[in-house]
Amino acid sequence: MKKYFKIIISSILAGFCITLGASTYLMCSSQGSYGLKIVGSFLFCFGFFTILSLKFWLYTGKVGNILNNKPKYFLDLAVCFIFNILGTVLLAAFIKLTRAGDALENAASSIVAAKQNDTWYSILFLSILCGIVIYIAVCGYEHSTNPLGKVLFAFIPIVVFILLSFEHVIANACYYTYAGVFNLKVIGYFALMALGNGIGAVFFDGLLKAIKYLDKE
Repeated sequence: MKKYFKIIISSILAGFCITLGASTYLMCSSQGSYGLKIVGSFLFCFGFFTILSLKFWLYTGKVGNILNNKPKYFLDLAVCFIFNILGTVLLAAFIKLTRAGDALENAASSIVAAKQNDTWYSILFLSILCGIVIYIAVCGYEHSTNPLGKVLFAFIPIVVFILLSFEHVIANACYYTYAGVFNLKVIGYFALMALGNGIGAVFFDGLLKAIKYLDKE
């Protein structure tokens, strides 16, 4: 039970970090300048870098470890995912009540509208690509022995997935909360995003394991 209390608290804090990063990105991108959008994507990384540095539980960062764990790890992931979403939604809901709320709502509404008008297979594919990119970021950060290398792995892949509009299920919980959009289609798309993020990370992890196996052979 102590283990799950730790995962719950850590997952909520990870959700907070994602909301802070995503909110900063929204505020920058809402100004209409592509330069500020790039700046915002770098500032988004503040949340992700904090998660990696403090070893918080983030679904998209942990799902790539499925092949390294026993089946009970799926329960750990489920708890992580639920409380990531909860932490993200709670903080976004509180921020929405402040004077920053209107600007964030307007910025998020256009992003969410584009997602809602997208096809299911596009959402799934973009989610898979996001899962791959996040896996690269986490794996690179953990294996890098150089402090600068850790920073680059924590920042560059995140900027890539944001600018390419890949689908990150936890960050999207922040955008949808600001936009105030919730219906059955949203539930279906979030399920696709979570699945796609997982497929991408596990697929890339499997390929790396195959390379190591072939090297041994």
